[in-house]
Amino acid sequence: MIYDMTPLQWLSHVIFHPFEGYEDMRWKKQGSIKISMVIVFFLFVAQVFKARFGGFAFNMRAYSDIFNVVPILVQSVVYYLTWVVANWSFCTLLDGEGNMKRIAIYSAYALVPYIIGSILSTAVSYFITLDETIWMTALSQIGLWWSVVLMISGMKACHQYSFTKTIACMVLTVIGMLLMLCLLVLIMSLFQQVWLFFFTIYTEIMYRVRS
Repeated sequence: MIYDMTPLQWLSHVIFHPFEGYEDMRWKKQGSIKISMVIVFFLFVAQVFKARFGGFAFNMRAYSDIFNVVPILVQSVVYYLTWVVANWSFCTLLDGEGNMKRIAIYSAYALVPYIIGSILSTAVSYFITLDETIWMTALSQIGLWWSVVLMISGMKACHQYSFTKTIACMVLTVIGMLLMLCLLVLIMSLFQQVWLFFFTIYTEIMYRVRS
């Protein structure tokens, strides 16, 4: 029976049957937050793999001695978290039925094809030439657009919206993400200035004490 599936089988069901899969999962109240967190972790790993590895002809920066993990953390985990919070915020105002946990699970499940596409395209880059870039592009684009379809279907099922309202809410969610990220940057900049101020005072006091 389809409703007696394990959590991993539900994930597979959603990926390969996005339209009825999410509706089935919502009806049976399935979906694992633990699996969702693992997926987000692999999203981070896929982004690191893409930035740090790959064929030299396609990613010369991967062979640099300088590597900063913070931007990759932002582009994976922070983007995901801001998406969940922003989507919940807007959809609550627009009578969406999904709660934050369900949004987090459905959104994470939708990322699986993108993660697989990113890893495969990076791995393929070791075995192809520049003239065969189309294979890399095809893998990454298939994964990306498959995830887009899953995300739309997931948010539609999660909030029980029409297709048009789902798209509108997703656009608002992206706008909300941008606002949240801007505020986060401003807050971090403020804390940095405050820390530098107190560090300067501490350094000056220690200099005068020692002198």
